[in-house]
Amino acid sequence: MRRIYSLFSRDKNKDEEKAPAFLTDKTVGEKIASIINEHLEDIHDESFIKITRQLEFWYKEWIAGTIEETALISLAVELVHAATWRSRLEGDDAIVVPKVRFGRTELQMPIITCGGMRFQETWLPDNIPLLSLSKKKVLRSDSQKNLKEIIRTCIKCGLNHFETARMYGTSELQIVDALKSLIDSGEVKRDEFILQTKLHTGGWSAAEIEKLWEASWEHMQKLGHIDLFAFHLVSSNTSVDALLDEGDDNAMSFILKLKEEGKIRHIGFSSHGAAESIYQLVSSNKFDYINVHKHFFGDYHGEGTPDSQGGHGNMAAVQKAQELDMGVFIISPVDKGGKLFQPSVPVARAIGPSLTPIAFAALHAWKSVGAHTVSVGFARPSDLDEILDAATKYRKEEFASMAQAEKNLRALVVDALGAEWAEKGMLNIPSFYDYRTEGIAIGHLLSLHNIISAYGMYDYAIDRHSNLENMTTWKDSKTVEENTKKMAESNPGRYFDPKVDLSDALKNHYNPELVVEKLKEVNAWLHSTSTDKPTPDERKKTDWTMAYTLKVWDEFPGYDLTVSKVLIQGITGGRYGVNNTQERRDSLVESESLRNVFRASVSSVPDGDVKVNLSGVN
Repeated sequence: MRRIYSLFSRDKNKDEEKAPAFLTDKTVGEKIASIINEHLEDIHDESFIKITRQLEFWYKEWIAGTIEETALISLAVELVHAATWRSRLEGDDAIVVPKVRFGRTELQMPIITCGGMRFQETWLPDNIPLLSLSKKKVLRSDSQKNLKEIIRTCIKCGLNHFETARMYGTSELQIVDALKSLIDSGEVKRDEFILQTKLHTGGWSAAEIEKLWEASWEHMQKLGHIDLFAFHLVSSNTSVDALLDEGDDNAMSFILKLKEEGKIRHIGFSSHGAAESIYQLVSSNKFDYINVHKHFFGDYHGEGTPDSQGGHGNMAAVQKAQELDMGVFIISPVDKGGKLFQPSVPVARAIGPSLTPIAFAALHAWKSVGAHTVSVGFARPSDLDEILDAATKYRKEEFASMAQAEKNLRALVVDALGAEWAEKGMLNIPSFYDYRTEGIAIGHLLSLHNIISAYGMYDYAIDRHSNLENMTTWKDSKTVEENTKKMAESNPGRYFDPKVDLSDALKNHYNPELVVEKLKEVNAWLHSTSTDKPTPDERKKTDWTMAYTLKVWDEFPGYDLTVSKVLIQGITGGRYGVNNTQERRDSLVESESLRNVFRASVSSVPDGDVKVNLSGVN
């Protein structure tokens, strides 16, 4: 992966010229340096890099006159406080993730869930002959050491819900091994954490899910039981119907038997499907909880709704789940909810500097949506910085910054798209499973158009659009029904096709012509074969660019992956294909060089000139 930020030199003679711009500023440089140096030894290497990147962005905003000096200095204090949570794991000011009742399960659920798809060794399943990596090797890997440290740290913070899936490569194997070793060492008891896994099959028959279950249970049985089981990626109409079938030989009947045997405690589902499909599953009242996308920046594949009731996207399904006393688990608000670890310039401005986009996403889910927990895929322990800060604000009921950010962001939509579109644009839109759309993900595509136009989220949008291009193959030689059945349940729907007449599909929309116009425009912006994509200079002029990135090194299983890379990883025993060793080494060099720069920057400042007490910071 190309490094976005160059390394800082270790040569002391070059420290000054390589120092971050804010550090050399005569007005704020010494103040910020003193704030950071006072807590230098408590800031983790990766957190140090993240703090610097954020301060560099906001320093430029201060120079441009968009924020006051006091806001920049306060931000430095806030960032240092958020990054030094490791020093507050005990005592009166200890970091403790709040817990809430998880609906009818009666589980005391931490409001943050440790998601298990960003820290495993590989995406390759652990039971493929010849291809799978050696389990012993996986459990001796650097990824396992990192994973175990994340889990241990989460438990110390009260973050005791761990969620994985059979589909997440070696995640189940590694999480179970880590938890079992912590039990054996006396660091945690089995009843002190909540374990969740998920299974997905093509046809949802008892035979299909039993085979998957056996592979999963091979690991899970070491921990006695599974607290939360979920049917994974129940997205298509076919899957919904199969799962709700009342027969005796289907997936639901098999899982219910496991519940009777005590191997499973509670049953739920996860979905990347259309809003009406998710609502149908919730309304069946057959599940104890839901894993669902409900984000400020769009509900993923659930965007749009075929009627004008309950708002757009998955809000109606969430409200129904709350009415039925089901647990509400929000999937990936940090990544799938907008790639907020590398926010766009307009998003960073609208939310900050008093709040990070990551903290905003979590607070919005807890307060505005009413979710019980949000999943965050922790790739490294420093990924807890922003989300733990959000949990502290939630515990202290500090929602003013979040409410102001929501107001700012909604104003951007009205300014960019108009009040009428902001109110009606995403209503009365049929899903990609409706035959009239011929698989086109109208709601999803309009959502991408919205967030580019209003928020400049081009990098996130192009990632999402590439999935619509690559995950669904639509053949004109086949019927709509045949093509629809072949759509990937993880990324259903396809990109805009100008040959499709959408007049019937959009007949209930307030402005069908405008919808088609926007679909054409977003296709020109994002499609891989488009010759009209904005140039880097054009994106910079419109602020369709990244403010900063908080990713200091790529996660162990990889982020922007190809099938070939994963296969090569398996064939070579992990030596090639996906490897982040050099990136991790580079980040240590970068962090140490930065520390030297900061130390040198205050060497001439008299003691006591700038002292900042973080004890009162929330």
